[in-house]
Amino acid sequence: MVGTRNAIKAIGTSTLTLHSCCFAFDFGHRPNTTWRAMTRKLHEVFNEAGLPEITYVPPAEAQQLKGSLATPGKHVTLVGPSGSGKSTVANRVLESLSLSSNKVHGFSGRSYSQVTSILEILGAEFDVAPSLEEIEPWLKAFEIIMIDDVHHLNLEARTELASHLKLWHEKGIRFFMIGIAKTSEAILGQDPELAIRNDAWNIGKQSPEFLARIVAKGEDALNVRFTETGRDLAIEAAQGSPSILQAICRITCVQADVLEKAESQATEIDVDLPLIRTAVVRQYDGRYLNKIVSLARGRRQARSVHDTYFRIIEQVAVSGKDQISRDELYHKIVGSKDARQKSQVRNSFYRALTNLPTVIEENGLSDILIYENGTLTIDDPVFRFYLDHLDFSRVRSQVNVRRLGYEFDVAVSFAGPDRTTVVRLVEALKERGLEVFYDFDQQALLWGKDLREELGKVYGQEAQFMIVCLSKDYPERDWTNFELEIGRQAASKRTEDYLLPLVVGDSRPAIVGLPGTVGHLSLADRSIEDVADLVLDKFQALPALVPESEDKGAELAKAGASE
Repeated sequence: MVGTRNAIKAIGTSTLTLHSCCFAFDFGHRPNTTWRAMTRKLHEVFNEAGLPEITYVPPAEAQQLKGSLATPGKHVTLVGPSGSGKSTVANRVLESLSLSSNKVHGFSGRSYSQVTSILEILGAEFDVAPSLEEIEPWLKAFEIIMIDDVHHLNLEARTELASHLKLWHEKGIRFFMIGIAKTSEAILGQDPELAIRNDAWNIGKQSPEFLARIVAKGEDALNVRFTETGRDLAIEAAQGSPSILQAICRITCVQADVLEKAESQATEIDVDLPLIRTAVVRQYDGRYLNKIVSLARGRRQARSVHDTYFRIIEQVAVSGKDQISRDELYHKIVGSKDARQKSQVRNSFYRALTNLPTVIEENGLSDILIYENGTLTIDDPVFRFYLDHLDFSRVRSQVNVRRLGYEFDVAVSFAGPDRTTVVRLVEALKERGLEVFYDFDQQALLWGKDLREELGKVYGQEAQFMIVCLSKDYPERDWTNFELEIGRQAASKRTEDYLLPLVVGDSRPAIVGLPGTVGHLSLADRSIEDVADLVLDKFQALPALVPESEDKGAELAKAGASE
C-alpha cells in the first residue's frame, strides 16, 4: 500500500531535512473492533493471494524471528517457498514490535530485477547518488531496511549487498531480507563472516495441526462447518502449504454459495476434491502454465526440435516427487529405447541436462526448480500441487511434440578438404538442438563395422535430412559418390524434402544425378548461421504427430526408407 514515512536527507555535513515518500509495506492496519463486527466477506477470510489476517496462524518460527528482529545489531533473513506466508509473518512480527512505517523502509526486489548494483537500487529508493556517502545517512535513519522478494534482485546486486552487509553491521545499519530459497546462503552466498552477522529463519511446510487451525479460524469467521471428512481431505491435499489450503477452502465455499458470513445457523459444507483440484489448477494456470510450456520447448535461442525437455518436465510431473535424480530421469527417458535409437536420445538427454539450469533461469522458474548435483528439486509445494493435477496434454498440445522416428535430424555428406567449413556448420546445427550425423562424432559407432553397410543405413534410413556439401572436390571422392547415391534412393521414397544441396566451395559442380534445378544454398551469399537457421525452419515446418501415432509413425518412416 502507499503510505507516508518520515525520512532524513543530508544537506552539507550537519543539516537534516524531513520529507515524505512512498512506503510499500502495511503496518498498523489490523482490523479494529468495529470492523470485526461487520459481515465477513469470503475473500477476507480465505484468499490464497494474500493469506488473510483473519485466518493468520503464526508458525513456530515467528517467535524466534521476533526475537531476532528485537535484538539490535544483526541482519535477519527469512526464506521459504511461495505460499508459505513469509511476508504475512514478517509484517505481523514487525507490527508486534511496534516497528511502524517511520521506523522501517521497505521495498521489493521485483522492482529492481534488472539493476546490477545494490548502491544504484538504494540510491533510487532515496533519490540520492549511488554512493556510500549519500546512501548511509538514509540507512541510519531507519531501524530496519526491509527487502521483500530479495531473490528477485540480480545476482550481482545480491553479491554486492552481501559484501556491504558486513560493514553496515558494524555501523548499526540493519537489513531484513525476505525471499524464496532453500537457504539464506542461496540468496546471499556462503561467506562465513556474514553468517555470524545474519540470523536466518526458514518457513517450510506446515503440519496438519497447523493447517487445521487455519480451517477452524475460517469456520468461525464465516459461520460454516466443514465436514470432518472434507476437512481432512482439504488438509491432506494442501501438502503442508497454507496457500493451497486457502485456495481449497475458498473454492469449496464458492461451490457451497458461501460468499460471506452466514448470520443464521452454521452452514455445513463438504469438499468435492476432484472438482476443487480442477478449480485450484485453474487458479494457478496464470502463474505456471506458460512457464512450463516454455521450459518444455527448451532454450530460447536454440529451440530443440526434440521432445527431451518435454519428457523431463513430464517425468517430474508424473513422479509426484519433490526430488528426482538424473539416474531416474535417464531410466525413464532413455533406458527403454532400442540400441540404435538410444544413442540419439542419450545424447539429447545429456545435452538437455547441461543446459537445464539456463533454461530454468530463462523461463523464470529458478525460484521453484533447482537442478544441481544431479538432482532436480521442486522447492515450492504449490508448484508440486499444480503438477500433480495438471492435465499434461495441455502442455503437449502447445509444445507441438514431434517424434518422427529418425535417429539423426541431419546427416552431412562432404569431401575431406571441406572438413573445416563443415565442422562450423555441424556446430551451428547442434547449437540449435539438432542431432547431426558427423563422422568424427560417430567413431565408436563406426569402429570395426562394415562402413558401406553402416553409412548406407545412416544416409538411407536414419536421417530426416541430408545436407550435401558441394565443392570441386565432392565429385572426385568415392565415398561422397556412394553417400549421394544412397541419399538419392532414399529421397525417391520420401514424401518430404530430403536432399539439401549446399555449395561450400567457389561454385556448384555438375554432379550426375543431382539436377541443377534442385533448390540449393551457397555459403558465398549465406552465412553458416543463416543456413543453420533455415534447416531449423524446415524442421519446425514439419507436421506434428499425435501421441497415439508416434510409434506407428516411426515404423512407417523406417519401412518406407528401406523399401
